[in-house]
Amino acid sequence: MKKLKEKASMAILILVYLLLSFRYFPGNFLKTGVETLLEIFSVAPLAGGATLLLVTFLQRTSGEKVPWDRSLRLYLTVGVMAEFVFGVYHYLSVG
Repeated sequence: MKKLKEKASMAILILVYLLLSFRYFPGNFLKTGVETLLEIFSVAPLAGGATLLLVTFLQRTSGEKVPWDRSLRLYLTVGVMAEFVFGVYHYLSVG
């Protein structure tokens, strides 16, 4: 039961990350896809660097290695926060 809850929460976190990365341009499917991919690739280094710093800090303080699924969960959490901020900025600057 615990594994199912972890998988479900990971899937929800991935869906939220992708939803926040989505950039919609009405009537222009190609531009929507390109801008969404550009958004994901432009935020990935920021989220990856912050995750690397967090994982390194956690490993040094606890003295044990952080599992890959926890690292992915940290990456997605940082990515969701960054995408939310960039999404609000994009929404307010376009409108």
